[in-house]
Amino acid sequence: MKIRRITCLLGGLLSWALTSRSQDLNVVPLQVTQVESDTMQRLGRGNSWRYQPGQPPGWASLTTDDHTWPLESAAFSFGEGPPGWRGTGCFRIRFTLDSALVNRPLGLRILQDGGSEVYLDGHWLGGYGKVGASAATTQHERVRFQPLVFMCTTAGPHLLAIRYAKFDPWPPPYGGFSLRVATAERLIAASVAQVRLGDINFIAVTGTAVLALLHFFLYLFYPPRRANLYFSLYMASASATGLLVYLRWVATGMQAHWRAELGFTIGSLLGGMLLLTFVYSVCRITLSRPWLTGVGLAQACLLAAWLMRPEWNLTPVALGLSLVLWLDMFRVIAQAMRQHQPGIWLVALGTFGALLVPFIANGVWRSGPFDVAQQLMLQSCLLLLPICMSVYLAREFAATRRDLEAQLRQVAQLSAQTLAQQAEKHQLISAQNERLEATVQERTEEISQQNHILAAQRDEISVQADRLRVLDQEKTRFFTNITHEFRTPLTLLLGPAAQIAADTQEPATRQQATLMQGNARRLLHLVNQLLDLSRLEAGQQALHATPGDLVGFVRGLVGSFEPLAQQRGIAYLFTAEPAELWGCFDADKLEKVVVNLLSNAFKFTPSVGEIMVRLHAAPSVPGTPTWVELTVHDTGRGIAAAHLPHVFDRFYQADASTTREHEGTGIGLALTKELVELHSGTITLTSELGCGTTAVVRFPLLLAAETAAAIPNEPAGVYAAAAISQLNASAASSAASAALEAPLVLLIEDNSDVRAYVGTILGKEYQLLAAKDGEEGVALAREHLPELVLTDAMMPRLDGYGVCQQLKHDERTSHIPIVLLTAKADLPSKLQGLATGADAYLTKPFDRDELLAQIRNLLYGRRLLQETYRQSLASPPQPGSPTMEQVFLARVRQAVESALDDENLDVETLARELALSRTQLHRKLKALIGQAPGDFIRLVRLQRAHELLVSGAVTVAEAAYQVGYGNPNNFSTSFARHFGYAPSEARQRHVAVK
Repeated sequence: MKIRRITCLLGGLLSWALTSRSQDLNVVPLQVTQVESDTMQRLGRGNSWRYQPGQPPGWASLTTDDHTWPLESAAFSFGEGPPGWRGTGCFRIRFTLDSALVNRPLGLRILQDGGSEVYLDGHWLGGYGKVGASAATTQHERVRFQPLVFMCTTAGPHLLAIRYAKFDPWPPPYGGFSLRVATAERLIAASVAQVRLGDINFIAVTGTAVLALLHFFLYLFYPPRRANLYFSLYMASASATGLLVYLRWVATGMQAHWRAELGFTIGSLLGGMLLLTFVYSVCRITLSRPWLTGVGLAQACLLAAWLMRPEWNLTPVALGLSLVLWLDMFRVIAQAMRQHQPGIWLVALGTFGALLVPFIANGVWRSGPFDVAQQLMLQSCLLLLPICMSVYLAREFAATRRDLEAQLRQVAQLSAQTLAQQAEKHQLISAQNERLEATVQERTEEISQQNHILAAQRDEISVQADRLRVLDQEKTRFFTNITHEFRTPLTLLLGPAAQIAADTQEPATRQQATLMQGNARRLLHLVNQLLDLSRLEAGQQALHATPGDLVGFVRGLVGSFEPLAQQRGIAYLFTAEPAELWGCFDADKLEKVVVNLLSNAFKFTPSVGEIMVRLHAAPSVPGTPTWVELTVHDTGRGIAAAHLPHVFDRFYQADASTTREHEGTGIGLALTKELVELHSGTITLTSELGCGTTAVVRFPLLLAAETAAAIPNEPAGVYAAAAISQLNASAASSAASAALEAPLVLLIEDNSDVRAYVGTILGKEYQLLAAKDGEEGVALAREHLPELVLTDAMMPRLDGYGVCQQLKHDERTSHIPIVLLTAKADLPSKLQGLATGADAYLTKPFDRDELLAQIRNLLYGRRLLQETYRQSLASPPQPGSPTMEQVFLARVRQAVESALDDENLDVETLARELALSRTQLHRKLKALIGQAPGDFIRLVRLQRAHELLVSGAVTVAEAAYQVGYGNPNNFSTSFARHFGYAPSEARQRHVAVK
C-alpha cells in the first residue's frame, strides 16, 4: 500500500515537473532591459511556439487549451517546417510583461515572406498580406518598415497568437517567421533610418546614370573611341542595378521583390561582361569572341538554373564566375601596365574598387546590422571606378589636346614655310611665264608661216591625190571592163572546144581541142582572178555564207590534188581536228584560198617531196567565234628572206628573170590575202631556202553546232548572222526610202540554217527582212510594215501563233498576209494557226515551188484587195461590220477631211495625227490602196472638190480654196489630170450622166 502511494506521488511529481517545464518553454519574459537593448528582444527563440497545422477552432482564444499542442520553432527553412505543415498553420506563445512596461507603447516587428494574422490576448492586433488555404488565395508580403504597435495595461502573462501561411518557395531559404519586440518609438525610428539608408543608393544610381549619358554622348561625337560606348553601357547597367537594389530594399510584395531580384541578377551578370569588354578596350587588347561567348553562355546557364530552382543557393557559383572575370580583367590591366600605358593605374584602382562591391554586399551585410557607414563605403566603391575612369579620360583628353596643339603649331610653321615657298615659286613662275610668252609668240609666228607653206603643200597634195584617185578609178574600171570583154570570147572558145572534143573521133583533133580547152580555162581562171581583185579593190565583194561541214569541204578540195600528187610521187597528207566542224562559210571564196595555196605548194615542190595540210579549230567560249587555222606546208625550194615581205604584193615575182623555172603572174597570193582579210582573218608565210614554205591562214568561224546531228536544232553562223544583219540593214534602208520595187518579206525563224535556206529561195524575187524570234519579228513588222510575213510556229519568247495574234490585232499591221511555216502537220495545229489570223499554213519539209506559189498568190490577192479598197473610197460604206482596214481608211479620210482647207496639210502632219511614222503610213496606204499618202490627200481633195462643183454652190476658185489649193490654176490642172475634164465642166457632165 505504501509502495503504491509512493509510486503515485512520484508520478504526480514527474507530471508536474514535465508540465512546469513545458509551460516554462512556452512563456517568454518581456523585460525592460531586453526591450530597450540595441539588439531588441526576440520572441520565440528555439522550440517555444505551440503549433497546430491548418486553422484549428479557437486558435486565437485565451480559453483554448493548447498544452497538447507540440512545441515547435516558427523560424524554419522552406520545405522543413514543423510536422503536418502544408503551407499554413497557427502559432501561440505566452509572454510575461514587466510591470515597468505597462501602458508603454511597444512595437512588434515581424520578419516574414508570407501572409500573417496577429492576435494579442484574443484581440486582433494586425497582419501582413493575406492568409489563405492555398497559394492562389494567399498574398505573400515581405515586411520591412511597418511595425505593429500595441500597449498592455496589465503586467503578467499575455497570449500572442499568429496564423501564418507561405506557399511560395521564393525567396529561399526562408519558410517561417521571427518576432522582435522594442519600444514603438525605437522601432519607428529604426524603420525611418532603414528607409534613409536605402535612399543612399541614389548616390551611385544618379552618379553612374550621369556618367553613362556623358560617355554615350562622347561616343556619339567620336565613334572610333569605342571604350566610351562600353563604359557608358556598363555605367547604365550599374545605374539600373543600383535602382533595382533600392526597389528590392523597399518592395513589400513578393512579385515586385521577385522582379527586382531578377533584374538585379541580370544586371549584375551583364555588368560583369560589359566591364570585361571595357577593360579590354581601354587596355587596347582585342577581346576574344569565343572567350566572351563562353562567359555569356556560363552566365546564361547560371541565370537559367536560378530561374528553374530559385531555392538553390547559387551564390558561390556566381561569386566563382565573377572571380574568373575579375582575374582576367586584372591580367589584362597588368599587361597594359607592363607596356607602360599612361594612366592605366587609374583603371586598375577603379576596377579594384568595383571588385570590392560584391564582397562588401555578401560579406559585410551578413556579418551584422547594415549601417550608414557600410552603405557609404559600398557607394564609394561603386563610384570609385567611374571617378577613376573620368580622371583617366580627362588625362587622355588633356594629352590629346596637348598633342593636337603641338601638331597645330607644326602645321602653322609648315604653312608659313609653304606660303613663303609659294610666293617664291609664284615669282619664278611669273618670270618663266613672261619668257614663255615671248617664246610662244615667236614660235607662233614661225608656225603661222609654216602653216601657210603646209596649206599650199596640202592643196597641192590634195590635187595630186584627186588625180591619183581618178587614175585609180579609171584603172579599176579598165581592168573590170577588159576582163568582162575577155569572158565573152573565152566562153565562145570553151564551148566549141568542148563540142569538138566530144564529137570528133580523131585522137589528134581531140588532143588539140582538149589542149585548147585547158588553156582557155586557165586563161578564164586568170581573168576571174583579175576581176576578183578589181571587185575587192572597189569594195564590191561580200561574203555569202552557207552552212556546211568545213572539214569535209577542205578534205574534198585537198582530195582533188591527190592524182597530181600520185603522178609526181609527192607524199601528200591531210589531218583535221576535230573530225567534223559545222559552221557557215563562203564556199566559193574559201575554195579560191585553198586552191591557190595548194597550187603554189605543188608548183614549187619537186618529185618525192612532201606536202602536209592541217586544219585545226581552237576551243572557244559558247557564243563567240571559233578561230580556225589552216596550215599548208611543203618541202619545196623555199623563198629567200628578202622576198618574203613582198610575196603578197600584186604582180610580184620572186624570180622576175626571163629564165625563171616556174611561170606565174603574181596574182594568186595577192588575191588569197584579200579573200582571207575579207573573212576577217590573217595569213602568214614562213619560208627558208632549200627547206620549204609554210602558209598559215587563221579566220573566225561561229560554230553552227557541235556535231552534224545538231544542225537542225540550234545552228548559227557568224557569216550567216552577218549576212542577215546586212540584209536587215539593207531592208531597213529600202523601207525608209521606199525606192525598191521588189516586195518586202519578213522572215521570222529561230533556226539560222532555215533562215539562210529560205533566204536563198526568196532573195532573187523579194527584199528580205530576218528576225530570230517572235518578239523581234513583231517589232520589225511594226517598224517596216512588210508586204508579207513568213513565220515559224515554235519559237522562243513568242511563238508564231502569238505573232499572228499581235499583228492581226494591230491597226498598223492587220493588213499584212501571214504564212505559218512549221513542223506541226496535224489538223488541230492548222486550225489553231488559221484561227489566229494566218493566211496560209505550210508544213516542214516544204516544197520550194509551193512556198513561192503561196507567196505570189497572197501578194496577188493583196493587190486585188487594194483595188477594192481604192474603189470603196469613192462609194458610200457597205452595210455590215467594217473590217479593221476599212476602219483605218475611214480614220485616215476623216483626218484629211478635218484639215481639208489647210494648204499646209502634208504627209508629216497626217502621220503625226494618226500616231504613225511617215514610213509606216506610207507602207500601210501602199499595202491597202496602192497609193502614197500624198496621192491619197490629193484624191480626197479632188473628190470633195468634185462634190462641191457638182452641187453648183461654189465657183471653181472657191472650190479650190475650200479643198486646200492656194492656186486655182494648179487646182484646175490636177482636177483635169484626174477626172479627164476641166472643173467648169463637172456639173454639166453630172447632169448629162443622169
